Amino acid sequence: MNKSGIIILNKPKGLTTNHLIQKLKRQLNVKKIGHAGTLDPLATGVVICLINNGTKLSDYFLNENKAYEVTMKLFQATDTYDSDGEVIEEQEAYDISKSEVESVVKKFDGLTYDQTPPMYSAIKLNGKKLYEYARENQVVKVNKRTITINSLTLEEFKNNEISLVVYCSKGTYIRSLIVDIAAELKTIAHVTSLNRIESGNFKITESSEIENVNEAKIIEMYDAIKLADYEIIELNDILDVSHGKKISLSTNNDVVFIANKNKQLIACYEREKENLFKCRRGGLNV
Repeated sequence: MNKSGIIILNKPKGLTTNHLIQKLKRQLNVKKIGHAGTLDPLATGVVICLINNGTKLSDYFLNENKAYEVTMKLFQATDTYDSDGEVIEEQEAYDISKSEVESVVKKFDGLTYDQTPPMYSAIKLNGKKLYEYARENQVVKVNKRTITINSLTLEEFKNNEISLVVYCSKGTYIRSLIVDIAAELKTIAHVTSLNRIESGNFKITESSEIENVNEAKIIEMYDAIKLADYEIIELNDILDVSHGKKISLSTNNDVVFIANKNKQLIACYEREKENLFKCRRGGLNV
């Protein structure tokens, strides 16, 4: 199968993102496959799967905002910050009022701050993933990342569990957010359920279960980029674009995609100065 584009999958619980896309690769018999953002095995929800030449679009989907539904359990911490991990600390439960929870939620709503990623994550440090250090009980310094919680909404608080809806910037670790929220409540916590409901402009309501996926579910590259709200400029003469040369464009956007008249994506261009654009990624149709 040589068709290129993306498929929006609803990842089931208990499966790694890599296992999910490898299963899809076999199912569709495609040559190349990738994804635009992993989910933990515990998590469910939106995974953007990249098919054949669609793998060249990874960066343009990875950098988008995300949205999640998450439930956290208070008074118990795990090494992975979720219920797949080993319990490393427990506290005797005590009363926390709903107003206290609402106050902390309000503090994080719209907050930009420097977040420490979990040790059990795939971030690389000196060529090695953090979770590999964690499994070897090696202590390393984890660099903080500046992230933004665009909005945080309290959905439910009962039985020492807090359910939230989070809209956040790229690079946000929800497991770390939950630990940070618990710290503001002067306690500990871990994630018990996590569901990604949006990745950029792609929503869980538009996703498919892997068992129901076929070639017809592929969103072609032109349409996928359009759905992601990037500008596409169609040109009759694409010779300079095909050779990666600089071109002059009249647009207010600093990043645009170039397509031919057959609606095939050719390249991505970015503004160098004024109306002069340079090639950022070519060969999208090769």
